[in-house]
Amino acid sequence: MRKFSISDKLILAAVVLSVAIISIVASYSFLRARDAILSRSFDQLISVRVIKKNLLEDFFQNITKEVNLISSSSDIQHISNMLNRTSSNNTIISFNDTTNKFINAISKNNFNRIILLSNSGIAGILHNSNPGLYCGSTFFDSLAQTVPHTNYPVFKELIHCEKKPEHRILSCTHLKDGSGTIFFEINLNKIDSLMLEQGPAGGLGYSGESYLVGNDNLMRSSSRFQDSSVLITKVTTPAVYSALQGETGTEIVDDYRGTRVLSSYSKIDIPGLNWIILAEMDYNEVTIPVYRIRNEIVFISIFIFVMVLVVIFVLSRRLTYPIQRLNQAAKKLGQGNYNVEIKHKLNDEIGDLTNSFNRMVASLKDSNEELEKERVKSLRSLIDGQETERQRLSRELHDSLGQWLIGLKLKYESCIVNNNTSPEFVQLGLLFDKTIEETRRISNNLMPAALSEFGLITAVRNICNDISDTSGLIVNFYAEGTNTTLSQKDNIYIFRIIQEGLTNIIKHSKAKKASISLNFHENETQIKIKDNGKGFNPKKINKSDSSGLQHIYERVALLGGNVIINSDNKGTNINIRIPKK
Repeated sequence: MRKFSISDKLILAAVVLSVAIISIVASYSFLRARDAILSRSFDQLISVRVIKKNLLEDFFQNITKEVNLISSSSDIQHISNMLNRTSSNNTIISFNDTTNKFINAISKNNFNRIILLSNSGIAGILHNSNPGLYCGSTFFDSLAQTVPHTNYPVFKELIHCEKKPEHRILSCTHLKDGSGTIFFEINLNKIDSLMLEQGPAGGLGYSGESYLVGNDNLMRSSSRFQDSSVLITKVTTPAVYSALQGETGTEIVDDYRGTRVLSSYSKIDIPGLNWIILAEMDYNEVTIPVYRIRNEIVFISIFIFVMVLVVIFVLSRRLTYPIQRLNQAAKKLGQGNYNVEIKHKLNDEIGDLTNSFNRMVASLKDSNEELEKERVKSLRSLIDGQETERQRLSRELHDSLGQWLIGLKLKYESCIVNNNTSPEFVQLGLLFDKTIEETRRISNNLMPAALSEFGLITAVRNICNDISDTSGLIVNFYAEGTNTTLSQKDNIYIFRIIQEGLTNIIKHSKAKKASISLNFHENETQIKIKDNGKGFNPKKINKSDSSGLQHIYERVALLGGNVIINSDNKGTNINIRIPKK
């Protein structure tokens, strides 16, 4: 399982936290910006729709006023009376060429035709810029019967769809003197001019439009995007249904093109016309600033995230680096290295912790040095005591037991002089010789006389020769330099080290050859013990099985030296360096 450092955890936590904060802020900003832009766009659509509605209602109110003025004029009543005096029925008389000043003064822009129907059924055309449809007087006669007797004109919407859809809107009213009925066919181009948008300056951008829809869901004004849309294009959006029910509001819907749009809708207050007005703009055009803001937010968020990540990375490294140093120093301390001191310039809690660690290391170092001194002192006392005891035993064996054995030997020899030569007696003599020799060997091992009388080199050479003579192990000895710097106690330690090494070779290595090298240099003494035995793994030797090696390590430590052991299946090599005191 992967180990996560404090730095990794800090960076991960900072990344998660910064991503969460940036995501929340970015999402909130984006949603707020989108809502603000949509709200502004809806307000703009409402404004356009209200303006268009007012213009359209004002247009029809002006038509109403103009119709009232014309229908109440004496000139129109005079023309109606003249038509009533005409004897023929269902006749249409054109007044286009009349010189009547009043008829010429009538606005021709708002009307395609003006038709006056007398009570006798004779129709007079006062203005006709679009002839060809509804030209029979019978049609107007039947239409006049549907016009209520009120003081105000009414609007009639006429739809003709036999071959080609044609749309007409008539303003109808009875003359004030009751002599006839007058019909005004409204110029629908005027309505289109009010509704159509010619460019983005109208407040609906490049994709917006305003249009009229009747209660049959068919368009009543031209579309900005489709030709010949009047009475052809059917609009069945939720906004249309809501507006036809008398509601006013805004929605996001799919328009008659299948394009998602923002729609503002309401009903138009024109008597006789059940129309609604819609102002719409494509959702994609409205949200262009939203997505521009979104891209800016994403870019800024990424920039902030990178900056936060860099800052957190630097801060985490600055925070965790001292902790890592403390961790490494603690590991070294656990390995026994007390020469650890962490230098720093921190003036915070980590700095205090580092100072406490340095004080603890110094205290442990002092305690360890004291313990080491006590251990060395105890070990030296133990070893020196052992050497003293060996010397005492060696003297006892040599001076006491050795002398008694020699006395017994002299008694034995005096018996031989008295001709006592039985085989048992001769065997007893041999046993005396062996006992005396073994006593001398034990006394010599306990404290070699050559070591005190002739020096370290001679003592080591003698023990090598003795082992070669008695054990079958060929031991070669090499000495280089002069032993002038070692004390008698040091010589004893070195002799015991070499003696322990040879003993281990004899017991465990199954070697045929061994070599001892003793080199005295100006600054140090080198000891090399080699054999061609089976070798061993120093790391896998139990303490109970390595008492000889332990004695070597202890004595070398007392001398202030170091031991390096290399061993394989070809033999063992022990290198010992003892510095000059």
